[in-house]
Formats: sequence, C-alpha cells, structure tokens
Amino acid sequence: MNTVRSIIIALALSGAVMTGSQARAGTEVTGTLADWEEPAVTSLLAGFASWIAENSEYAIADTPVRAVAFVTKGETVGTGERQVSLGNRTRGHYDEATATIYIVRPWFPADPYDQSVLLHEMVHHMQVGAKHWYCPQAQEWDAYRLQEAWLEERGLKSNFHWASILLESSCAVRDHHPD
Repeated sequence: MNTVRSIIIALALSGAVMTGSQARAGTEVTGTLADWEEPAVTSLLAGFASWIAENSEYAIADTPVRAVAFVTKGETVGTGERQVSLGNRTRGHYDEATATIYIVRPWFPADPYDQSVLLHEMVHHMQVGAKHWYCPQAQEWDAYRLQEAWLEERGLKSNFHWASILLESSCAVRDHHPD
C-alpha cells in the first residue's frame, strides 16, 4: 500500500493527476504488473492531454486513446506499413490506426523520464487530424520539442540529440544506393 501511496503522491507532485471530468474514460491498459498501474496511466493521459493543449497548437482529441499496451524490448508493434520493432532507443510508439500507445518496459509511473515517453506518444495521438503531415515522421519534431519542454518544467534535461531528431523528422527522400 505504501508503494501505491508513493506513486499517487509522485504523480500529484508532477502535476499530472487530473480528477473528475478531466479524466478520459475508455482507455484499456494492458500488460500491467500491478493493480495501481492502470489508474496511474489513465490519470497521466488526462493530465498530459491538458498540458499539451495548453502548451501547443494541438487540441484535446475528440476520441480518447483506445489502449496503452506495455510491451517488452524487441517486440514488433503497429499495423500495416507502420510496424516498428521497439528496442534500445525506441521506448514508445503510437499506432494511429488503432489509437494505441505502446510503452516498453521497464516503465515506472513515478519516474518523470518514463512519464515523458507516455507524453511523447500522447502528442502523436493529438497530432492526428490536427493538420496535414507530409509524412508520418514529420510529427516527431513537435513531439520531442514538447517532451523536452515538459521535462524542463520539472528541472530535468532531455539530452536529446537534436541533429538526429531533425534528420529523423525529415520527409526528404532517404539516401539509397543501388546494389
């Protein structure tokens, strides 16, 4: 019980806990290891939606995230051409077709860096339909920018490699060499 209380206190101190009508219902959370993880994730999502709406051009989505799935490193997730193998660097993925956020374990709801991964994927949920994207990777720049701003509000450094993010978020044709 002390663990649950500690997590709830940490979430409250992080400014992520929302109550009443601010919480979004209907999000299925799978792959949890403890009973308290589902309400913690649901609360974080609601708080992040409000924070993103206040700190960006993205409005709170009309539909909630359908699912948050905790997965293990190395799993391939997503649908169609947007399948991704989650590994060392990739800690989360948003599947637009199913409105599902995938989060790689280990993940702890009281850790602000882990929280920021969920926030990053929530940005992608809110980006859907917000404007036209010439390619899916173009959404990454804003998601990383907002993730960094959220971390900085908490006095934390992101340590993102912005040159890599710029290249990753480009819609330019990749350099392909003939065999």
